[in-house]
Amino acid sequence: MEEESKIDVKQALRVFDRVTREGHRETDGWHYKGLTASTDFDGYTVFINSAKVKLTVFFHNKFSIDYSSDRELQDFIRLLASLDQK
Repeated sequence: MEEESKIDVKQALRVFDRVTREGHRETDGWHYKGLTASTDFDGYTVFINSAKVKLTVFFHNKFSIDYSSDRELQDFIRLLASLDQK
């Protein structure tokens, strides 16, 4: 599962910012173009979820990612990249 190394945490944080700025707020977070973004109670941990992938970014840009297949992860990485475009 070397695909995990393709996660660009800085890019993910830029996408998180865009989702929270341009998305609509619901009880579980902000929703925008297939992603849901939220934080823990103090804002130090960031969650970015698609329907099939869950990315958690911790303090100091460490992260964990939960997915079932490499294809799901590749689709998630492509979605992050497309939303990082201006």
